[in-house]
Amino acid sequence: MNARKVITGGALLALLLLGAAWLFHTQAPVTGAPPAATPLRVHFPVGERRTYRMDYTARTEVRLAGSQQKPTAMGGRAHFVGDLVLRSHPAQGTALRVGLSLENLHEHTLELFGHALLPDAAAVAATFTGREALLDLDADGTLRAVSFQEEDPSLFKNTVQTLAGELQWVLRDGATWQVEELTSRGTALTEYARLNEGALPARILKRRLGYPEPRGMGTGSGDVEVDSRFELTLDADGVLERLSGEERVLRRPAGGGEPTATSHIQLRLEPGKRDRFVVAQASAAPAAQLQRLAPGELVTDAHARERMLAQQVDGLTPERFFELMEKYANGGTFPEHNHFLLQATGLLEQQPELCARLADFFQQSTLKPRGRALVLDLLAGAGTPEAQTALVRALSSPQALAEPGYRMLLSRLSLLTSPTPDTVRFIERTHRAARDDTRVATAYALGSTAGALYRQQQDAESLAAVQQLGAELRAARTPEDKAHLLLALGNAGLEEQVDVIAHYAQDADAQVRRASARALRKIQTPQAMRTLLSMTEDTDAPVQSSALTALGRRDLDESALRQLRDLALSGRVPVENHHTLVTVVEPYLQRAPEVRQLLQHLLTQDVPDAQLHTRIRGLLGT
Repeated sequence: MNARKVITGGALLALLLLGAAWLFHTQAPVTGAPPAATPLRVHFPVGERRTYRMDYTARTEVRLAGSQQKPTAMGGRAHFVGDLVLRSHPAQGTALRVGLSLENLHEHTLELFGHALLPDAAAVAATFTGREALLDLDADGTLRAVSFQEEDPSLFKNTVQTLAGELQWVLRDGATWQVEELTSRGTALTEYARLNEGALPARILKRRLGYPEPRGMGTGSGDVEVDSRFELTLDADGVLERLSGEERVLRRPAGGGEPTATSHIQLRLEPGKRDRFVVAQASAAPAAQLQRLAPGELVTDAHARERMLAQQVDGLTPERFFELMEKYANGGTFPEHNHFLLQATGLLEQQPELCARLADFFQQSTLKPRGRALVLDLLAGAGTPEAQTALVRALSSPQALAEPGYRMLLSRLSLLTSPTPDTVRFIERTHRAARDDTRVATAYALGSTAGALYRQQQDAESLAAVQQLGAELRAARTPEDKAHLLLALGNAGLEEQVDVIAHYAQDADAQVRRASARALRKIQTPQAMRTLLSMTEDTDAPVQSSALTALGRRDLDESALRQLRDLALSGRVPVENHHTLVTVVEPYLQRAPEVRQLLQHLLTQDVPDAQLHTRIRGLLGT
């Protein structure tokens, strides 16, 4: 359980799902050339300014499951009508630099949990007037970074991050192409298609196919459904003329049912004024004075976070919290259980001194194993530095060490999304001293936390901890030990370990090979892709299933789809893996004929699975 991830993601998305688009593409027409020879490239002459009339609407909800008296969702809505302005500044090295600002917002609604964040014209002026973000782009339009003045309001920064990240446009040669884009909702698998071959004005269709790990849509294992379509027109000069479209994203619970989270955006841009501006010798602030953020990276405003926490806590007081803990913790569940977990984790963040009191509560002699596990769940769910300090203290206590299920208590550490160095050091010390099942639990937790810390801070200490797991793997002798250590490295998900993991893809033991495939699920490198594709040919069905599942987390090119088609046509996909295979190739149905051939072949198989046949016929429209 990580309740904080549910609320924080949903709240930030509700606050920040503000979009418009920036586009300024040109193409170099070649008379008589086929469409593939008419490349599109980003071009925006320095000193040129483009103004677009923008109409943007967004609404997001994350439902609070488990609350009977308060079944309403948490979320927000936005509506902006005004001008989106783009200005071309001198390039920064090889990167094109484009300014983005919002002006004349004569309609402005932005609400989070019922609170108006832009209540009047004065608030709008303070947030947007005179402010410009700087976008750094590659020649094909790939957004590399967004820079702001340090003193810019966080609401302005997050609005622009959503503008640039949610609806960026990446260009490639050819009639269709597919890319991964970084957005405030997570990495999006996106497909583009030219609708009128090489003609001008150029018309381009953009569709988001999926978000493998969506942010702001709650948590869980249920399906995420995306219905997305945006169309843009480039004028004869290769500059954006107009843009319109909408996108709906739903997350359903595992097994189906009503959506637990929804998001809907609508955007329309129409051409406005086109003119020039005077480019000063230093049109942008020195890099040292700018805050440079990765695409989709959001910042937190202290006042907004306070309001979000107040909504999350929903009136729960420390006295009432500990009263409920005394009464219900040993049973492991509370009245309106999920709602209480959200309140409690918010309270621990809102009043961090309560984390130490909760660690004291953990050590009460009257607390049973289920109650101790619940305390650790709450501290891990809060995830703050104070909560992690209390978590480590609780796990170091005599009461914890005496628990027969100590390894299960340690597993709560894997829930931390932003582990501190002290937390990782504790896990590393515990791992060195652990034996048997406890050592397995510490290996999993060490991989998860050290990997997360290394990705966030690039520090040598956390990398060394992951490398130590790799050394233990090389020294392991039994298939069980090898499998556990592979999964621990998979939790880390570091590219530096791909050679170590891939080495076991050909192990004599199927359990080890399956763990190798699962361990590659987070690693997005060509070597990881090649290894997983080779593992789809494994004669052990669970190994093949694990490889297919890992492939479903990455972008597949035509060669990979062709290999999967040939695998199916040769009869080397057992019946129990058909559903998994369909899930992997489904996003590519509209652009890859190999997928249609694969699905049509599966329909011809004499398999007593009516659900599978119905699913495939629905995809094929037959």
